[in-house]
Amino acid sequence: MSSSFLRLISTDPLFIPTEVAQKNAKVFLSRRYNDNQIEIISNENVELIDQGSNFESVSCNLCGKVLDIEDWQNAIDVAYQTQFANLIFTTSCCKKDTSLNDLTYEQPAGFAKHVTSIAHPQQELTKDELEALQSILGTQLRIIWAHY
Repeated sequence: MSSSFLRLISTDPLFIPTEVAQKNAKVFLSRRYNDNQIEIISNENVELIDQGSNFESVSCNLCGKVLDIEDWQNAIDVAYQTQFANLIFTTSCCKKDTSLNDLTYEQPAGFAKHVTSIAHPQQELTKDELEALQSILGTQLRIIWAHY
């Protein structure tokens, strides 16, 4: 059986909201989703929050060129060795330093210590709801639709 998730992460991989903000976010999300669908996860280390089978491609955020998957995977492997403490790498396309988190993922992905995950969502967040949630958590959010 396949599973779908709506994952919300900060655009800052190191950001972890306060416990009060996390509780308030869960209360806010409970108005749209069932409590048992919502999971709040804070990790000690930064993790790759991927899109599962929704992955299409990854492009350089500096020049727009689609990256060779092997080059991207090698950069991920190097970053993984430090538990994603350092996400900076030199692109093969334009030979400039950038962050793995800043690349253009088609469909979106990112890196984070904190994730709000909603299992089997039947509806998306509206723009107003996303803005309210960003205000509650105190950070800009990236929406990741994952399918496994």
